Amino acid sequence: MSAHSAAPPPPPPADSAPDDLLAEILLRLPPHPSSLSRASLVCKRWRRLARDPGLLRRLRAFHRTPPVLGYFHNSPDLPRFVPTEASPGRITVEASSLRRNGEDGMWWFVDCRHGRALLRSRDWTDLLVWEPMTGERRCIPVPSQMLSGASGRSAAVLCTAAGVDGGCHSSPFHVVVVFASRGRVSACTYSSLTGAWGDLISTVVPSPCEVYEESPALVVGESLYWLLNRGSILEFGFSNQSLALIDHPVEMNAVRMSSIRAVRVEDDVLALGFLEDFSLHLWARKAAEDGAFKWMPHMSIELDKLLPLPMAVEQNWPVEHNRSGVLRLWISGFSEDGNLVFIRTVAGIFLVWLETLKFRKVSGSLLMKTIYPYASFYVPEGLGVQAI
Repeated sequence: MSAHSAAPPPPPPADSAPDDLLAEILLRLPPHPSSLSRASLVCKRWRRLARDPGLLRRLRAFHRTPPVLGYFHNSPDLPRFVPTEASPGRITVEASSLRRNGEDGMWWFVDCRHGRALLRSRDWTDLLVWEPMTGERRCIPVPSQMLSGASGRSAAVLCTAAGVDGGCHSSPFHVVVVFASRGRVSACTYSSLTGAWGDLISTVVPSPCEVYEESPALVVGESLYWLLNRGSILEFGFSNQSLALIDHPVEMNAVRMSSIRAVRVEDDVLALGFLEDFSLHLWARKAAEDGAFKWMPHMSIELDKLLPLPMAVEQNWPVEHNRSGVLRLWISGFSEDGNLVFIRTVAGIFLVWLETLKFRKVSGSLLMKTIYPYASFYVPEGLGVQAI
């Protein structure tokens, strides 16, 4: 080639690309709201594309799993929302206005799923289904059978739209309550379409048995799961309205209830996450060659080698410790897809991404016992759209 040959022309600027190509680029940005917000600042054309309702619908379909925008937790005065990154301010404002028209004026979080949050009154007489993005609220009295002699209660909210995993703010929903009483565990389902509770179903359980209220429900396929205090899991088959007990492999004498959670892993499989000292273990329940379901090790992470933790307990820290005086950890919550876990330590709350093992300290509080991650597709208000 001649030394005087012309250099190849520079590539055309990105802004000269056709709209459909730019839309494909925007579509592949990380689904967190800050990504689309930053892209909209490039120029007026990018801002126009970022505000297009068609692109926003495609964004939801492309990514399927909505990002975790933050988490709710119960505090002594009001339910609180803590953002994981840039704050969706409307959620914080809405949460601060949650007051019950009762004697104590309190609502307590029990579940978050499909863009909705579920709260209960202190005495469990009422449930509140709340959509943080739209502000819509519906108060639901619980079944009368749940109010007499129950020794452990919990509830779950889920969208009825098939194949929808977030972004279904206008879809009908169901609420499921479970409770233990007199050697039986019972469940009942509320439909937003009929505005009424269905029939109560129940099954016999070993006594004494309680539903562990601090562990939110888990949805896997067409079943919901709750932890029980006797080393088993309650399975509620939503489609066939059935109840069953599943034994799990964790020795409850060695692991506290606050250090165990039901979690969903890839391929829509039920798993169990639990802590032993500084290690997080995940065991998955899979079908073996003989067709029977068995618990098998799925993942193990040594958190003491990952998180910046102090290695001794100072006497003025109001935390529990084991016999050797080494710090204990707690599982405060899992995201619905099982990819994020919130670990509570004496150094604060850490958010850990299990796929990449990246982590971030999200709070210095020692008082958050249970965290309810909130996931939703969302565009900052400055773009003209709030919920996708």
